[in-house]
Amino acid sequence: MSARPLRVALISGPAYDQVDAALAAYTAEHGIKVEVAFRGDEFALKTHLDDALPGGERYDIVSTHTKYLSSHAAWFQPIDPWLDFVEGGTFHPTALDLCRIDGRLVCLPRNVDARLLMAWTDALPSPDWQPASWSDLANVARSAANDTRAGFAFPTRGPDLWATYCELAAALGEKTVGSAPHLTAGNPEMDGGRPALAWLVDVVQAAAPRSMVPTGWCADEVSAAFVAGEVAMVGDWPVYWGGYPSHVKDRITVFRSPPGVDGGRSVVAGCHGWAIPADARDPLASATLLRRLSSASAAHADAVAGMVPVRLDVAMPADHPLDFRRANLLQLTIVDDLLPAPSSPGTLPQEEEAANTIRSALLGERSIADAALAAHPHLARRLECPITSDREEPPATQP
Repeated sequence: MSARPLRVALISGPAYDQVDAALAAYTAEHGIKVEVAFRGDEFALKTHLDDALPGGERYDIVSTHTKYLSSHAAWFQPIDPWLDFVEGGTFHPTALDLCRIDGRLVCLPRNVDARLLMAWTDALPSPDWQPASWSDLANVARSAANDTRAGFAFPTRGPDLWATYCELAAALGEKTVGSAPHLTAGNPEMDGGRPALAWLVDVVQAAAPRSMVPTGWCADEVSAAFVAGEVAMVGDWPVYWGGYPSHVKDRITVFRSPPGVDGGRSVVAGCHGWAIPADARDPLASATLLRRLSSASAAHADAVAGMVPVRLDVAMPADHPLDFRRANLLQLTIVDDLLPAPSSPGTLPQEEEAANTIRSALLGERSIADAALAAHPHLARRLECPITSDREEPPATQP
């Protein structure tokens, strides 16, 4: 392997804060420096790679996400030849499926991004309450809202708003085949689009924080408001769990997403992952760095930060009694509830456009019917290819 520095491009934010330690460990072991040549949020990285990869800018490893993977798949080496080298047999099969395009593994999964419902126990109608439906959740959110605490919050801009809308549309669709949404005759009234938007508008008007829609909350703000006790219930992503103080965990509980009209659940999810560009100068060096970034020690660091590891030999920590419940619910969600983030060129711009349409209805600038109709073509593409698997999934790991 060459001793020249390896160049990497990373997503920024809490999901990547601990990656620097893995890069330092690689340098200490192999004596090869790693240069972080680009770091930005998901959309910034995607936009950068749109130009950098075909433009000839050389990277040895890049971070990616399954929802925009196919935009760059032609510029990535297949990971399949390196699977034994990076211990590919230890990875969750569903996560590997999410990282394949036309059967080719184009990135190695790092974690699974899937939300759970978080709730402050003193806001619930009874200690044994479970969300029986999305209507039930909305009713409890209304009851929990008061002058000092909102009942429910969700992202109100960008892809995270679109993911929320798609989860609801899949759950509230009137026609289903198995657990997969089936769109009927392009009619947004029949595929859950209009009921989903009506649900969101109702919650905004009756139970949401006043600033949530006007300022356009992102996932960071939703999670922070919940941890601060300003919101009774939210759907929160795993990456934020590591920031929940113990005294907060003492007073909250966690649920799976509410069931939909057919009893099934739909949770938009994808995988962060690592890819090797096709023109990487030293594929062996890239694969060796990939092995470090996907190692059990790196996966454990991710798990401590709250993320869902995709290695079957790494368990989520159970330092608090609620950790074990959360781990089991995430396992059930991954096995039964996934509505995978689509991977097609131009996905993120489409999601931004669709999210702006949904947001216009939340702001009262557009009717529910009009916004649902405008968003429907994007929703149809979003829901048309849910993941299916007949493999037997491993049981949840005991702490």
